[in-house]
Amino acid sequence: NQGHKKRLMRIVMSLWLLAVVVSVNACAQTPLTNKTPLTRLPMGIGYGISDVLCEDVKNTSIPKRLKELEIPFEWIDQEKGLLTVGPITEKKESDSVYSKIRQRYFLEVVCGDELTTSIKGEAAIEGLNTAGEWIAITDAATIEQHSMQFLQSLDL
Repeated sequence: NQGHKKRLMRIVMSLWLLAVVVSVNACAQTPLTNKTPLTRLPMGIGYGISDVLCEDVKNTSIPKRLKELEIPFEWIDQEKGLLTVGPITEKKESDSVYSKIRQRYFLEVVCGDELTTSIKGEAAIEGLNTAGEWIAITDAATIEQHSMQFLQSLDL
């Protein structure tokens, strides 16, 4: 009777573990549709600029560079320094899980003082899988890597 209980408990625990793994995997592979909100996560890095007038960086340098790079952007609130950037879509190498990566940034450009500017914010990064579905990328290291590349591309 005791052996029967142990065997039954092993089966129940195995089924429970399988259910947990399947449900977690299903969440990780949920495709994004137009109705699915973007998954916005912290960029994981910030960017600081000093010895240049903050108002020039905010109102001239950043918009000028984004236009040069042909990256769409919109000031949500220019007074508060809230800037939305993207989408930026790039093709990936053939050995990548995704054929394309799409990035959007939700930045806060803040003047610490007249000559100090800081940029921080959130990123929404998605990958286009083989089924043609955009999948949210939530890996912190990947988000940080793409965010750093984006901020460095501004060449401020």
